[in-house]
Amino acid sequence: MATFEAQVEALTSLSLDGSSAPTQSELSQFLTDGAKEVLNALPRMKQSLFTTSNDLNSSSTYLTLGGSEVFSVTRDDGTINQPCRAVRAELGGKIRDADDMMAATVTDPAYYITNGILSVVPEPTDSQNAHVQTLNYPTVAFGDSAITKFPDDAEYLVALYGAIKSLSNKLSTLIKSDLSISASAPSAPSLATLSYSNASNADASSSAVSAITVSTVSKADISGDVPAYTKPTLTTRVSFEDFFNLSEDGNPFGDSDPGVFSLSSPPTLGTASFTTPAIGAITIGSFGTAPAYTAPVVGGTAEELTAAITAGAAGTDADQQDVSDWWEVLGDFIEDSEDTELASAQISKLNSYISAYQAALQNQLNVFNDANVEYQATVQKQLQQARFDAEDSQQEASLLLQKEVQEYQAKVSEYQAEVNADVQVYSRKLDKYQAEVNAALQAWTTTEANSLRQYTTDIQNELNEFNKENVRYQANVQAELAKHNTDLQVALRQAQLDAADAQQEASQATDVDKFNKAQDQALDLQNKAQTLQAAVQNNDDLVSKFLAELNKYSAQVNTEVQTYSQNLENNQRNYNIYAQQQAKLQADYDKGIQALR
Repeated sequence: MATFEAQVEALTSLSLDGSSAPTQSELSQFLTDGAKEVLNALPRMKQSLFTTSNDLNSSSTYLTLGGSEVFSVTRDDGTINQPCRAVRAELGGKIRDADDMMAATVTDPAYYITNGILSVVPEPTDSQNAHVQTLNYPTVAFGDSAITKFPDDAEYLVALYGAIKSLSNKLSTLIKSDLSISASAPSAPSLATLSYSNASNADASSSAVSAITVSTVSKADISGDVPAYTKPTLTTRVSFEDFFNLSEDGNPFGDSDPGVFSLSSPPTLGTASFTTPAIGAITIGSFGTAPAYTAPVVGGTAEELTAAITAGAAGTDADQQDVSDWWEVLGDFIEDSEDTELASAQISKLNSYISAYQAALQNQLNVFNDANVEYQATVQKQLQQARFDAEDSQQEASLLLQKEVQEYQAKVSEYQAEVNADVQVYSRKLDKYQAEVNAALQAWTTTEANSLRQYTTDIQNELNEFNKENVRYQANVQAELAKHNTDLQVALRQAQLDAADAQQEASQATDVDKFNKAQDQALDLQNKAQTLQAAVQNNDDLVSKFLAELNKYSAQVNTEVQTYSQNLENNQRNYNIYAQQQAKLQADYDKGIQALR
């Protein structure tokens, strides 16, 4: 995926780098602000998907929110995380007072926010932490191509926001350019004062030649104010942000910025907590005593026929009466006495015993079976009753859980209704604010365009005034020079006439002396006239140089004004293009934000 910088460049046709308008650093700030605004526009249920958990303990008992939205606060009571109830900041002391009915406990903790700091009561410890879920505002850099923990379908809105702000930044640079004349006006030259000193005169031996006086000629006065181009004052530029934030007197559009979305009176939903269905222990009634089989006893002793047969003698009455010895007695009759008759009698005795034993065995079995039938009936009765009790307990627990679920769903519905009401109010405020921004932007654009047009007009007017004054000034200079030259010629002509008169007067003196004196005087007069002429020529050269510099300065001013006017026109065209592009992007952005809500 393309980076956000590339996306913004594609949307705006701007080329961004470290020194452009805006810079890459400024774009990163725009993108970060845009991500925050997009997250604030999400429904609260969707915002919950992009939260982060902040853990509080003994070393960090409070949380500086920094504008982050709080979603839930819990505190460990040593067994489970208990939901914290939200209280107003002014009740912070009451929930800390153990004797107050609002006192917070480990099983009923509370929290409050004051000056952007969230505090949990009782204070969290290392063994009983608190956990604050806040909305995670990401930091977005111009070189990023995705945003962590941010809705994928809303990332394009961040790029749109960055593009809009980048165009605003660009627009502000286009209208802030001011005319600056780099050319320097030439300084008026300092002309030498022209003065004539009388030619020296020596008397001839016979007569004196009168001194020749050349009238003082005033220097050409070009010291008047050299016309200088005065750039017009550009109306103080006002950024759109400053324009929008002016007082109502300066900004009739109002300012109903709803700020970051927050609930007016945040309902306390709490964490869903359901009673764990407790199915009571099922007690099975007594089964009674299980019947025991009792082996039959036949004969005069306690021994059964199956008992171990011990060795005995057949000759004693005790041996013959002991069932355990009957087999031994039979063996003695057969093996030792070889008395078949007595052996047959003993066999009959044994058969009679076996028959009696079998009858006794069957009787004991019957007694056992009868008792066992009764016992099994008792067991089945108690087990069936236990099943009935278990079903009743399970049904009761199910009904309790169902009731608590319904109660919590009712709380959720009520919470959602309150949140939706605040969201609707905020949306209306935001729509109003956006309308105000659009109106202010249009007014600001119009104001700036008018200001630029007026500034362009003022530049042309000032240039026309400069050209007019320059023509007048140069005409005055030429007039002063012409007058100076005329006065100089008149003075020289008068001096020549005076010299002729002096020569005429000296002709009456001695010829040689007169001639020499006249030659000396004429030579001195010529030298002084040449000196005066050199000074005049130097002044003429200075004036010509000044006029050339003045013409060059005037051409430079005209060139710079023309270049600025062309740049100003280009900026105005670009301004209109960027403004239209910004309006389109703003409409797309507003549509996307509305869809998120």
